[in-house]
Amino acid sequence: MRINVLAACLLFAVVWRASGTELQGVIIDPNCAQDILKHGRHVVKKRHECSLMKDYAREGYGMITDDRRFFRFDDAGNKRARELLKNTSDRDNLKVIVSGEIDGSIIKVANISLL
Repeated sequence: MRINVLAACLLFAVVWRASGTELQGVIIDPNCAQDILKHGRHVVKKRHECSLMKDYAREGYGMITDDRRFFRFDDAGNKRARELLKNTSDRDNLKVIVSGEIDGSIIKVANISLL
């Protein structure tokens, strides 16, 4: 019985890992993640270097989820995020749905779309 439960848990973990994850949140500059998590999104207005409005081009991007977790994007995600930011006017509040595989604090982005 114990082996069956262990096998079922292992199978579930493999299927879950393969199917990926879908997250909702806001694209941010990763250098500002800790301040935003600690003090809230209004940090973007107080720290101009955190704002993506005038200069959205960054070395990388990440997202803060609706449940206040931070994930850094992989290279493919950075490219997709840059394209979304390029084609929108409200860059400091760009709400997105990201699907991909989570590996620690990095999400290997399969797709990003506007929410």
